Amino acid sequence: MATHITTGSPRVQETIDALRCKDVRSSTLERLRLTVEADAHVDGMPQPLQLGHGLNFLLERISLPVTQDDLLVGRITEVIPDDEGEQLLRDAAERWKGGSTPRWMSDGGHECFAWERVLTLGLSGLQSFARAELDRRREAGERKAALDWLEGAVLIYQAFRGYARRYADAARDAGLADAASRCEAIAERAPETFAEAMQLMWLIGHVYCTMLSRNATLTFGRMDELLLDLYRNDVAAGRLTREQAGDLIEDFYCKNSLILGRGEHQMSSGSANDTGWVRNLSYDSPQYIVIGGRRPDGSPAANVLTEIFIERIVPRFENPVVVIRYTSDMPEHVWRLACERMRANASMMVYNDHNVIPAMIHAGIDPADAVTYTMHGCNWPDIPGIQRQASVAGQWTPAQFLRAFLGEEGQHTPDLTSIDDLYQRFKTIVGRDVQAACDNLREERRHWDEQAPGTLRADDCFLDGPVACARSWRLGGVKVVLRVIPICSLATTADCFTAVDELVFRTKEISLADLCQALKNDFDGIEPLRRRCLNAPKFGQDDDRADGHAVRVLQTVLDAIDEASRQGAGDEVVAFRCLETDMGHIRNGAAIGATPDGRHAGEPTSENTSPTPGVCKHGLTAMLRSVAKLPLDKINSGALNIRISPGMVKGEEGLEKLCSLLRTYFDLGGLQAQLSLVDTDELRAAQQKPEQYRDLMVRITGYSAVFIDMSETAQNEIIRRQEMGEE
Repeated sequence: MATHITTGSPRVQETIDALRCKDVRSSTLERLRLTVEADAHVDGMPQPLQLGHGLNFLLERISLPVTQDDLLVGRITEVIPDDEGEQLLRDAAERWKGGSTPRWMSDGGHECFAWERVLTLGLSGLQSFARAELDRRREAGERKAALDWLEGAVLIYQAFRGYARRYADAARDAGLADAASRCEAIAERAPETFAEAMQLMWLIGHVYCTMLSRNATLTFGRMDELLLDLYRNDVAAGRLTREQAGDLIEDFYCKNSLILGRGEHQMSSGSANDTGWVRNLSYDSPQYIVIGGRRPDGSPAANVLTEIFIERIVPRFENPVVVIRYTSDMPEHVWRLACERMRANASMMVYNDHNVIPAMIHAGIDPADAVTYTMHGCNWPDIPGIQRQASVAGQWTPAQFLRAFLGEEGQHTPDLTSIDDLYQRFKTIVGRDVQAACDNLREERRHWDEQAPGTLRADDCFLDGPVACARSWRLGGVKVVLRVIPICSLATTADCFTAVDELVFRTKEISLADLCQALKNDFDGIEPLRRRCLNAPKFGQDDDRADGHAVRVLQTVLDAIDEASRQGAGDEVVAFRCLETDMGHIRNGAAIGATPDGRHAGEPTSENTSPTPGVCKHGLTAMLRSVAKLPLDKINSGALNIRISPGMVKGEEGLEKLCSLLRTYFDLGGLQAQLSLVDTDELRAAQQKPEQYRDLMVRITGYSAVFIDMSETAQNEIIRRQEMGEE
């Protein structure tokens, strides 16, 4: 049965129409033309001044769309290009090497700003801080590069303030007096009301996501905590009602979705229904808000704003993705409300504070900072405003397994007498790879001082540290610059170890030589042997044999990271451990040969934290029990995609079942969950009659996509994910 498009307020309906019916060619051409002009205007300047003056040039000239339904203002004009516009797109892509921003705009997003600092100081306070630092360093005789860097930062704040003033005039001309007064206020001082704070956060996010950063993937932080005091003060003073706050939140949700294009970038990029980054810098960029979780004093953070943020979720919106931080003492009515929205297939995920906070501390984050964690796309962790990742060093464990089993060249018959021998080889290989990743960051750090201040990025102005240090976050301008180490395709690797242990060493059903030859030949002509491999115990069946290997594999990698990071030493590397593949399991699976779990060469490996599709023969509960056995209190993030038939959780009884099931999973030690409520028949029907399923959405990794806008290959990958039912 098709999922019907949700209707609601005019704001909501406009947003849904834009998400589902926007022309795939729709482009932010005015933004592109002005950026080309800005590029010429700042030619020859030092990069920080190019960014500062270039952003002023852009924000002084760009149109200021307003509609009568706007509570928060901040939109970007989109058009369907004519021939001249298409040529502009092609010329810009050629000029800027496939992108649609010049080199002096180098923001890459994927972060959480220091929103508490932003709300405390406001744009004017941030600019004054930067100006004072510039004056101090000029008087001290600081070198020109640092002074240019700080002057560029001052100009960036100036650009945002000027844009707010312009929007105040546009809102007033449109008869939106309240929006006009809020924009005037945030241009001159820190926000003093809930509505002003919402407007400031959106204005910054809007410019950053639509004009500055390709695929910004910006997290707006723990909004229920950030805005709680302002909300309470406004309600107490009679300036705001709960309903009015909800309307502002709903409009914030709408604005985050309206900026999107059509399509999905990880699996479907380049399909007929794909807008692409050149046409729209935020075409498939998810934005995030985080709610719930622990406060620094250990108390639960769930509050009245938590409820309102959940109540106002529109399940048919792609953005923003709402991240719930779970605690075992989360009030039942709040948890039930969250589960009800998840059951409605909303863009949501849940993280378990009982795992993530200890994992942050284990990785080297101060306890007071660990409790503030957020997430950005796709399931990557942040310590808001004071931490950035230098790079990602994925550990593709199935490939590491094959190097251990078949030798580095993949041609040797292993000389193994026990499964412990194989683990020892695996440990050596993983240890060497992880050590190289950590040593690379150590080497980079050695050169930071001589390279400072580095490239100025707009996000440097909204983090805590870069302006005070007069250097980019990339060169140590924030408290923590770390390495993210994804641990990839754990289930495939665990199943490989299990098959070797069970079939070669325990039951001796298969000889080591025969298994090696089978892998080299991709099981050609020996389907019975492959069937025995497929029928060996698998992670996700609540079988301690396979689950025990999953625990051991993961612990082996974690131990290697602990050793390579040298915690407590002078050259310590902070490394976040994440159970992540995104969609890399498809690409990387295509690059490796057959594996002892029965997988053919070139087939995808397991994705993220999930078991291999098709192996969970004992239902959802058994799968969750398997996952919860892992040492997840040392894992900073990781996606568990769960596809459930809507019929399994329908009605009041179904909602109770879902609430209980997920709460039990998290109380057992589960790390994360994100749900797609859609059955296989519906997905296949949507492939055949897409016009009837315009509103059908699925989770990808940490974001959502409209199923019919995905390529057929990508759709089939979603269908391949196992539909979970009861045992």
